[in-house]
Amino acid sequence: MNLKDKGQQGQPGAITSQDVADYAKVSQATVSRVFSRNGYVKRETALRVLEAAQALGYSPNAIARSLNSKKTDLIAVVTVNFDNPFYQNITSRLSVMIEEMGKQMLLIQLGIETELDRILERVLQYRVDGVVVVSAAISSHMMARITQINIPLVIFNKQFDSRFFFSVCSDNLDAGAMVADYFWEKGYRSFGYISGNILKQTSGNRYKGYVERLATYGIKECALVDGDYSYQSGCDALLNLAAQKGSLPRALFCANDLMAFGAMDTARFDLGLRVPEDVAFIGCDDLPQSGWKNYQLTSVSQPLDEMVEYTRSYLTRRLASQEVSGGYLLLKCRISERSSC
Repeated sequence: MNLKDKGQQGQPGAITSQDVADYAKVSQATVSRVFSRNGYVKRETALRVLEAAQALGYSPNAIARSLNSKKTDLIAVVTVNFDNPFYQNITSRLSVMIEEMGKQMLLIQLGIETELDRILERVLQYRVDGVVVVSAAISSHMMARITQINIPLVIFNKQFDSRFFFSVCSDNLDAGAMVADYFWEKGYRSFGYISGNILKQTSGNRYKGYVERLATYGIKECALVDGDYSYQSGCDALLNLAAQKGSLPRALFCANDLMAFGAMDTARFDLGLRVPEDVAFIGCDDLPQSGWKNYQLTSVSQPLDEMVEYTRSYLTRRLASQEVSGGYLLLKCRISERSSC
């Protein structure tokens, strides 16, 4: 049986880089440079190597290549709350970005945010080339650990300030103020906020920006009730708010779209209210579902494309061993207008 026959029959481990080199009449080092893209190879020679590999059915061993180069071409993406379509959207965009960088994504889903340090310690055992942590707080101990082994780290959708890594996030204070302005200009004069965890940075900053801007209009009271970013918590929050106040504020800002959907459905189907004639809603995240006929939810749209591009730029430069400063970048949101307010 010749080499070509062995390759076509798919015998495990039958075809090696040396076989390809012999077939293409080049050195094994040349084959390695072609597949690792590390070093110059004439175009004609590279084509001959690739044709030989295709003829023999050769696939380079990524694990062996990573041991030789000390690079795995893996970018770890660690995320929480993956059931939320917003995080699915982020992960999809990051996956495309990583593929375009010539890397592969190692996706890790956290059950709860407090597991992050333990999970990251395991991630580092994969010798990943970079780490992107989505919407989760990272401890000072783990930041020091990642910095020590010099792996590029991006905190995505959370604001952290460190010269050792980069974070990119929406300006949530400004987003809250923008919602207050929008409601005020529409003529609303009583306000509420359905929060995620008000003690966490994202929801807390949206609330702070919202009430501080309302205060400039002379509004000192803003009804507040907690949710947990889920649809059901939006339903429960609206009922709790109605029970506390006896009636609902005319304008409700919800910390994400899922809670807004639940609150809107509860207002209409359980309390018999009209949207927006009796109560108006603005959500946050601008999910595709926000445009559905049953919701038409006005929502704060985060600049995800820009956030992904800044993430790509930072990782690319760090992986190229360029000197890159860390710190954080806050990007301005916009309001996608629909008929819910």
